[in-house]
Amino acid sequence: MNHITTRVPTHLSSAPVRGWPVIAAALLAGLGLTACGGGGGGGGAASNAPQLGLVRVTVQDAYGTAVRDATLQGANGSSVSDAQGVALMLMPAPDSTADVSMSRATFVDSTLKLTSTTGGLNQVTATLVRATAPAGGSLRSRSGYAPTLDATGRQLSFEIELVVVQGNSQPVETLSMADFVLLACTPAAATVRKGRADCLRGAGSADVDTAYSADTPAPASLLLVPGLTARPYAAALLLDQSGSIAATDPTGARLYSSKAFLDGLGVDDRALLAAFAGGPAATLPTNPLTLYGGFQGKDGARTRFATLDALASMVGGNTPLYNSIDGLRQQVADDTTLPAGMARAMLVFTDGADTTCSDVDACRSLRERTILGAQQAQMRLFTIGLAQGIDVATLGELADRTGGAFLYADTAAQFLALYGSVGKLMSLTLPTYRLRWTVQAAAGASFRPGDTLLGKVQVSAAGSRFDVPFIVAIP
Repeated sequence: MNHITTRVPTHLSSAPVRGWPVIAAALLAGLGLTACGGGGGGGGAASNAPQLGLVRVTVQDAYGTAVRDATLQGANGSSVSDAQGVALMLMPAPDSTADVSMSRATFVDSTLKLTSTTGGLNQVTATLVRATAPAGGSLRSRSGYAPTLDATGRQLSFEIELVVVQGNSQPVETLSMADFVLLACTPAAATVRKGRADCLRGAGSADVDTAYSADTPAPASLLLVPGLTARPYAAALLLDQSGSIAATDPTGARLYSSKAFLDGLGVDDRALLAAFAGGPAATLPTNPLTLYGGFQGKDGARTRFATLDALASMVGGNTPLYNSIDGLRQQVADDTTLPAGMARAMLVFTDGADTTCSDVDACRSLRERTILGAQQAQMRLFTIGLAQGIDVATLGELADRTGGAFLYADTAAQFLALYGSVGKLMSLTLPTYRLRWTVQAAAGASFRPGDTLLGKVQVSAAGSRFDVPFIVAIP
């Protein structure tokens, strides 16, 4: 018996239910393989007929979207699902039952029990569940405590708030001081060459980056701040569709996670979906910003799920981050259908920095314009960064100065957990940890008013250990 590994031939993806021997024979012939003989003597056509079963499996995610490139492994070989999520699995006999494993990166491995039927092609729909993992985010402390410098400019005391959620997006509320560790920071030469900062970004230049460490890795104080009473909000969802997304999010975790966020809208919550990418390589209908219209509540949100699925193939171009935020913010500001006084927020997903700025100073100018515009419109920015290439300082500042939160996902598994918690953050119902630290630089005059401290807190929660980036603006 030959073991095979194949993708489903296109001409068999929608094969009729009847006539399985023909289908199986065509499948094997197309692969240049020979099926097992039927046993017995004599040879001839009858002895060469494939004594196999065949099952057509359609792989989808929890929202019913096709999952391509899923690997199904059985006793007679493996198959890989096509763009429609279809895979054809050969079975040991025409009327047999067998276990088949199913796997795909960023999904949870699972096992199917398939049954083939003599004279027919059984069809099975299988669901792959997205993998999730605990994650966190940071926001400016709402206690009124301001960062303080000592007289030498070497020591800085500050307070931040962290969000910590389980893989199912539910808050973790049982952590102690020992579960939070402020990591020491040392600038990397590669980051400096890119005009960015690792530990400290200056108000007017990028050459002030300096190392620092905490007086004590654990926080000096910890307070669990309970969530407030929920209130309706209007949220604009802005998705980065630039070319780099193909590498950082190959399985469309941002699109699935967007459905999870929108599916959590309350009946009075409003939302607007938009996507951005720029330059000649952009494939969106409108470059650099495409708007897909507003809706209300989860019932309205589900009418946009097909739009999110379509974005999977619209990847390309550069990253006009600031201009896209400004354009979407203006759309929300001009929306006269929003109730007066409704809280307004924007959820921005990106995997990198704005690539349309000519230099560091030009980016700083655009960023300042974007922040001031959001402040004037009373719109909080919630930024979600995926992968190591993101500009932590920029995404943190956009969130910090507008009253939002900066959420960081090192993996797609963390991404889903964070997206599922954003609605509670926007409605102010998610509890946070208020933490205080003091850090020391190697030399005096290292910390100055107007600078921005960049850092990471290592969190141990729900059986995992992960980093949560944060920023602190030094007044």
